[in-house]
Amino acid sequence: MKTLPIAFAFLLAASAFGADVPAISQMTLTTGQVIPLWPEGVPGWKDIGPESVSGTTYTNISNPRLIVYPPPAGTPSSGTAIIYCPGGGYIHVNTGGGIQGIFNPLGVTIFTLIYRCKEFGAPAPLQDVLRAVRLVRAHAAEFGLNPAHIGVLGGSAGSHVAGCAGTLYDDPLGKTGAPLDGVSARPDFMILLFSVLSMEDPNASVSSRKALLGSNPTPEIMAHYSIEKQVTPNTPRAFLVHTQGDTTVKLENELLLYTALRKNNVPTELHLYPVGTHGSGLDPNFGPTALWPKLCEEWMRFNGWTPASSSSLMKVQTATEAAVRTGKGSRSAANPRAIDPVPTASTAPATSGK
Repeated sequence: MKTLPIAFAFLLAASAFGADVPAISQMTLTTGQVIPLWPEGVPGWKDIGPESVSGTTYTNISNPRLIVYPPPAGTPSSGTAIIYCPGGGYIHVNTGGGIQGIFNPLGVTIFTLIYRCKEFGAPAPLQDVLRAVRLVRAHAAEFGLNPAHIGVLGGSAGSHVAGCAGTLYDDPLGKTGAPLDGVSARPDFMILLFSVLSMEDPNASVSSRKALLGSNPTPEIMAHYSIEKQVTPNTPRAFLVHTQGDTTVKLENELLLYTALRKNNVPTELHLYPVGTHGSGLDPNFGPTALWPKLCEEWMRFNGWTPASSSSLMKVQTATEAAVRTGKGSRSAANPRAIDPVPTASTAPATSGK
């Protein structure tokens, strides 16, 4: 497994403790590069034995980390990063699904999150995803990224991890007392696919809930980790996908979240399709369902996270429309496409399984 140079890992650890270290000049991220989340020591670490890796499936994870997938050679970086939270029901982490193949060509850098699962339970996955956002944002300059263009993407139970980042970014349970806690953990956007979101009956994935919260979680803890109950006007804008054909995770999860986002005036796209099994979003046999990546690409472009392209389905935006799409315009009869701005908290220092 390829790791960061020792000197860089040391600097990450030193900066996490607030040490006075020299600035790091911009570095070149490489495909497969591994960035440890907790170089100063994993919070609540316990000896659970060796990790197992079989193909794209990681099990028994005790040392969470990011695996880097930058845009391919010859593709300019857009400055946007996505922290990808794969699914696996909080039992394992399955990184298959081809997410980098969708977003890398747009100039987006993917950081795949290998997070702790049932062996640790809550709040370990929350701590891992919030540390991932903080780390990427704090080192955005060195990574050649825009600290205000950092999003999260999740599939299945990974959507719950990503959704926790989008709603519980200030939760005390997600902090460890490290100086890096002072960096904003709020993502700038979230993309949630075939999502596990609610921890409450009748819409919860019982197996995912058990793996995360144990066999007998209290009503209070289930409500706390039900994403649809944690939405506020500051929740980042979202792109949601689900199908009626998903018999593994109920699409009501997406509907509940969309209702909460709409109630809080958070700009959101919801795409529901009649066919497609759980995690089948890229299977061309399901027709229009497989087109969600193109719609997501246009959504990202419209919001300014990826640059204009001649292959876009949208016309080139005027300066006024560009202000509108980023939430800086105002709604009026002359400007009907304007959306209410969502506050950005990115001002701090620089899909399978259920």
